[in-house]
Amino acid sequence: MLPVDETSFETVLGERVQDMLDACTRCGKCVEVCPSVVPAGIPEAKSEDLIGGILDLVRTGNGPETSREWAASCMLSGECIKACDYG
Repeated sequence: MLPVDETSFETVLGERVQDMLDACTRCGKCVEVCPSVVPAGIPEAKSEDLIGGILDLVRTGNGPETSREWAASCMLSGECIKACDYG
């Protein structure tokens, strides 16, 4: 790994995103504790489907509308991070 001063922000961010994508098991715990689901108007959506769509959005920029609505309503509560068993 390059020293921090020689590593671009984009490189570090890309590595972190890939680590998150690799770690996610699509269990849906993050969705279950999220305070943004109801305000997003998607309380009936399945947790596993929502997080799967988020992973698709992160990977490709494309994903289902319900996942886009959930992401757009994020309140930055951090509850998802606390709920995740895999960091």
